[in-house]
Amino acid sequence: VVASIFIHPLPSVRRSARPLHSSQSEAPRFLCRAGHSDDAGHLFDGMRPAKRGKREAPPASADGPTIESLPDGLLQHILGFLDARQAVRTCVLARRWRHLWQSATSLRVWEAKLAKIRAFMEHLLLLRTGSPLHTFELGLNAFRDGDGPRANLWVRFALLCKAQVLKLGSSFPVQTGFQLDDLPLVSQHLRVLVLAGVVLKNRTCDFLSCQSLEQLDIVKCLLPCVRKISSKTLKFLSIRNCRFNQDQKFRTIIYAPSLVSLRLDDHRCEYDYVYRAPVLDSMPLLQKAFFRLIHVTADSCTRADSGNCGLDNCNSCYGVEGDNRSVFLEGLSEAENLSLIAESKTFVFKRDLKQCPTFSNLKTLLLNDYWCVAPDFHELNCILKHSPVLERLTVHLFSTGRKHKLRIRGSWNPAEISAAISDHLKIVEVKCEVIDNGVVKLLKFISTFNICFKLDEVEILQQ
Repeated sequence: VVASIFIHPLPSVRRSARPLHSSQSEAPRFLCRAGHSDDAGHLFDGMRPAKRGKREAPPASADGPTIESLPDGLLQHILGFLDARQAVRTCVLARRWRHLWQSATSLRVWEAKLAKIRAFMEHLLLLRTGSPLHTFELGLNAFRDGDGPRANLWVRFALLCKAQVLKLGSSFPVQTGFQLDDLPLVSQHLRVLVLAGVVLKNRTCDFLSCQSLEQLDIVKCLLPCVRKISSKTLKFLSIRNCRFNQDQKFRTIIYAPSLVSLRLDDHRCEYDYVYRAPVLDSMPLLQKAFFRLIHVTADSCTRADSGNCGLDNCNSCYGVEGDNRSVFLEGLSEAENLSLIAESKTFVFKRDLKQCPTFSNLKTLLLNDYWCVAPDFHELNCILKHSPVLERLTVHLFSTGRKHKLRIRGSWNPAEISAAISDHLKIVEVKCEVIDNGVVKLLKFISTFNICFKLDEVEILQQ
């Protein structure tokens, strides 16, 4: 039936000379939509006020079902997938379509500059008269002085319209980008929040008043003064390529006791100022976590690799007062699936290992060469001893991503029993570029845990 529906073409839409785009490959898709530069005011000229109330869809034509045969509710849902200006233009299709756009379930605007859509948005929000929203998307290439208050007003309007999904972003350099008001977001309906290229202030990250919020994605944002990210309902949190606490005198606390999935990743961050890594509060429901710290941060010292060089004036080791709690590992200790990737100058993991928690639920673990330092492999040994039910271990040595050329598999050897760890560890996988002396030493060390490797069965990975 759907395949036979006849859809009348919309009037032509003039594209802007500068399409909205994002130079960041990991930016959300809503930042990659094309924009428009049309003068918005004329779109609303001559419109009569909408008459509220449900109307039945007209009967199907003799030629078969058409889009006109769909009920208003479904048409309003379809209009929600269009850019807001395209949705408004459907008012010329027929009398029935004149006011459907006013109740579209979603409002999406993609443009190069806010000034090009300001007049349009003022008209649009006034004529919607508070119709409920499912999704509100605002994606811009750049923000100028004076744009912030207007954009913040639109965000508050979306929340008043009970938006369940809120997506805000700019692909312009975030240092001069969109700054959210230093006020908590308040909504009983918001479930998903995506922020990209936004400057977040302290109280903005207090989500305790968003009692339905379950998913939060923060991408390429600045959090220079945010002391705490807090939510009691959040289940999925992703923070990618962001920068925290610019003055380095405190750590941002992540408080999310209901979290089941966490991703903290800075491998493609382009900001050059030094920052402190955030600290994780208790996450008793955590199932999966991916942690990658690549860039040099304030948590590195050339005199000591575990944050205790002994110099009282060392800002790296002693720059945060009372900084004696676990930064990462304690908060990650309940995870079932855990990936820990660090670059060699970061000392927070090694300092955490001095008070290493027990990973009582951990079954799958991925580590990189940061944890595999010969000759004693202290970091790896410590993690394994505190993972009593670990079943699968993967190690990436001296290569990342597609650079892996070889895969060496090891499996449990029932002929011997080791008292060092439990007998749950059954599979070990090592990925590397070449089997050198360092790799051989690692394989020998892991073999002490009843794992047998067969070097004649090394797998060559496809390039």
